[in-house]
Amino acid sequence: MSNYEEHNLAIEEFYDKAILAAEAEDIEILSSVVPGSRLHEIIHNPIDSGIDEG
Repeated sequence: MSNYEEHNLAIEEFYDKAILAAEAEDIEILSSVVPGSRLHEIIHNPIDSGIDEG
């Protein structure tokens, strides 16, 4: 397995554990990985309605 693949697996494991920990705390996680979808636009709109305004 290449270093790139090992790195990706480590990242995946890290985030899986983080999500499980958040779910154990009864935290709801809203995310979107579909650019162009309405949900993605709402979450990532930094101007007026974005959840992650910055």
